[in-house]
Amino acid sequence: MGVCKDVIKGAQQWLLNLPDPMYIADRDERFLWGNKAFELKYGQGDVPPAAAIQRIPVVDENGEAIAYTAVVKEDAEDAEREERYRIIAENTSDTIVLVDHQAVVQYVSPSIFSLTGFHVHEYEGLDAFDIIHPEERERVRLVYKQVIESKQSTQLEYRLIRKDGHLIHIEARVRTVLDDNGEVKYVVAVARDVSERKEAEQLLENILNNVNAAVWSTDKDFNRYSFCSDSIETISGIPRKEIMNNPIRLHDHIHPDDNAILMGEVKRKLDEGISIRQPIRYIHVEGETRWGELIVHPWKNHLGVVERLDGIMLDITEKKRSELALEESEQRYKSLFENNLDGVFSIELNGFYFVNANRAFENMTGVELSQLTGRCFLGTIYDEDHPQVYEILLEVLQQGKPRDIECRLISRYRERIASITFVPIFLSSRLNGIHGIVKDITQRKLDERELIQSEERYKFLQQSLNGLSNDLANVMKVSDLEHRLLEEIRAVLHVSDVSIEEVPRGQEAAAMSTQDTWIPIGEKKHPVYLRLVAKHAFLPIEEQWLETAVHYVTMLYDNLRLIEDLMKRLEDLVTTSQTPKWMLRLLFKLSEKERFALSSDLHDSVLQDLIIWYRRLESLRSDGGFETEVQRELRQIEEGLLDAIHQIRITCNELRPPFLLKMGLVESLKSLFEYTRMFANYEIEFHAGQQLDALSEEQILGMYRIVQELLNNASKHSKAEKVTMSLTERADLMHFTYSDDGVGMDLSAFDGSFQHMGLAGMEKRVLSLEGTIEFRSAPRQGVQVTVSFPKN
Repeated sequence: MGVCKDVIKGAQQWLLNLPDPMYIADRDERFLWGNKAFELKYGQGDVPPAAAIQRIPVVDENGEAIAYTAVVKEDAEDAEREERYRIIAENTSDTIVLVDHQAVVQYVSPSIFSLTGFHVHEYEGLDAFDIIHPEERERVRLVYKQVIESKQSTQLEYRLIRKDGHLIHIEARVRTVLDDNGEVKYVVAVARDVSERKEAEQLLENILNNVNAAVWSTDKDFNRYSFCSDSIETISGIPRKEIMNNPIRLHDHIHPDDNAILMGEVKRKLDEGISIRQPIRYIHVEGETRWGELIVHPWKNHLGVVERLDGIMLDITEKKRSELALEESEQRYKSLFENNLDGVFSIELNGFYFVNANRAFENMTGVELSQLTGRCFLGTIYDEDHPQVYEILLEVLQQGKPRDIECRLISRYRERIASITFVPIFLSSRLNGIHGIVKDITQRKLDERELIQSEERYKFLQQSLNGLSNDLANVMKVSDLEHRLLEEIRAVLHVSDVSIEEVPRGQEAAAMSTQDTWIPIGEKKHPVYLRLVAKHAFLPIEEQWLETAVHYVTMLYDNLRLIEDLMKRLEDLVTTSQTPKWMLRLLFKLSEKERFALSSDLHDSVLQDLIIWYRRLESLRSDGGFETEVQRELRQIEEGLLDAIHQIRITCNELRPPFLLKMGLVESLKSLFEYTRMFANYEIEFHAGQQLDALSEEQILGMYRIVQELLNNASKHSKAEKVTMSLTERADLMHFTYSDDGVGMDLSAFDGSFQHMGLAGMEKRVLSLEGTIEFRSAPRQGVQVTVSFPKN
């Protein structure tokens, strides 16, 4: 030990101030002394691991080691290593990111600024996923978790949002950093901007899609693709992901004969390193064959051994089909040319003289085939259309592509409007002539013009018929019927004069002017006619409107006249205090019978005619060939016809409500209210008793018509915001009440006798039911109506 002290004393002077940590230990590795750098780094007595120490033996005079001088090289090496790492991290173009278990950034290299626009101090301490595109954030988080759980490195791509808002594509290599216990301490990601590569890949994919081609690369045994463009799905019909994982699946879609060639001769050539170019057939769907051209180039390593196969698949289906069609066309051309229902002709390029034409074209122009040969095609076109047709022909010559035009043909019979498709004729890839395919669209064009001109007129006439049919349902007098008809004709047809004329029988020829239009509508003492003086001829749709309007009136005219006469007689009886209720009931039964007849006639004649016209229009439009604007207008006319059909059905239902007797009064009224609410601008509140005894058919119809009239008055006159009705049973009587909050009316003006058609009708309805009705109203105080009648 004394010797050791002498050694130590001699070494202390040069060891004390050395910058490297140094210490002295005996042969048993017991710490004896350390210099200042050692104490500062390790304290006293803590000997570093042996791997980090360079030992220098201290020997005595006999050459035996009595102690060791140890130089700790760890700090210097670490510093040098850390310096190298720092230089690499701060100068690499890739960005290095170190995150903890919570994905919080612990370190990021300075290149983060050029990548994202964020400075180091801005990004450190943030959630590493904050700047990842929201649509891909969860996917990247999942990968991050999988890396931590598996402790395996991985590579992924995602989109990232720069500080300036621009979107870039990132490729990142992610791996874990483990602690001494083998647990994940950090996760390191090395990221780089691959936006340019992505744009190039997208450009390549777009090019491949446009040329119907797929590019791929696989190992020499076709076990797995290293690359395959998305366009492979279009060509092969198999999802790209499935092809990537299972290349052999592609062979399931190849024709068996071609597949045998691929697995035999083609594979042998590829194994020998010979490039191949092989057409194959794809079986996409049963009964359909598509063609592809397979071009494969084997890639060899420096030893000349094939390591991978690079290939391109071209879709040559259309090319093959064209070749097959061309082979067949020579046999079919003559038959198609001669027997085509459309006009077909051929013209030469110099002067556009006819070479030949088929029989259909001869029929269109009225010129025999023998006279067409050697005649200029433009001579069969109207002079006004020459410039447009000539321009189209020049475009076909210059571009070599088919062109369409509509023009007028000179015909011996009448003007014909034709749609002509000019098709270039190529012979040995050179333009040799022009085919013309002619469709006679004269009738279609006339129909289009008529439809376009009549659309707005049709809508107006449609609305007029709807309003007229609704009003006629409530007309009870012949004079009102005549007045309403004349009023509608003046508003719709704009005639010079219109009137109702009664012409004595046998004097028609003398009384009726041949320049006027006379239409019979009924009889009084003599036949009654509707006389019209028109400035111009009616359009077909106006004639149909007039025919329908007169049909409405004719069905009502004679019956209303009889009913009016009976009503006058009944009024005379009422003024003499005689009230024949049986007559009232009879009249109302007749009225209901006529309503039923009118409903049936409307349904079986007018409605069916409209449906037939709708179907003809629908068939015409579905045949196609109309311009987009005409198609839109035809569709609007279809919708107008459907509206008319719907309105007539509603009118039929109002004339004779379906299931009225089967449903009973209460449920029928509820159904009526539900329909009225869709069009009324007032609220309807209805209350009915819990249990109502069964009413007779006459009572149900009577009360239903009274409610209809009250609702009609509320809609037209009351300006009410709320209508309240109730139907209750008390003892042997049924009670119905009506009230609204509308403008009301001055009942004193009627002087106890209602001449208003609606009020008089309701009063007589109730009287026919042997009941009583009471009206109460005053200006701005609404209207209240109370009806009572016996149940039996």
